[in-house]
Amino acid sequence: MGELTHDIVSLAELQFELFRIDCREGLIRMLIPVALLLFAGMVAVGTVPIALILIAELLTQAAGLSRAAAFSIAAMSGFIVAVAMGVVGVSYMRRVVRVFERSHEELIRI
Repeated sequence: MGELTHDIVSLAELQFELFRIDCREGLIRMLIPVALLLFAGMVAVGTVPIALILIAELLTQAAGLSRAAAFSIAAMSGFIVAVAMGVVGVSYMRRVVRVFERSHEELIRI
């Protein structure tokens, strides 16, 4: 009975160690997606004002558009870039969810 108890405790310790390693690995894997999402948020909020104003002014002068139309096109362009970066960040984030697969599989085996 003592050996069985020792084996159960050892198995629990190994399971916890695997869980801890998976947590650490998950944290490391989340750094890039979180950074991408933060940067996408900064672009969406700030929309890189100087570059977008430059694009709008170039559209006004080169294409002969009204200022309102040129500024609308520039703003939508910035928004599309922010959305694209957000989509990439979310796709990376979905991969991180799988980090606990090993722990889950080992727990099922018990």
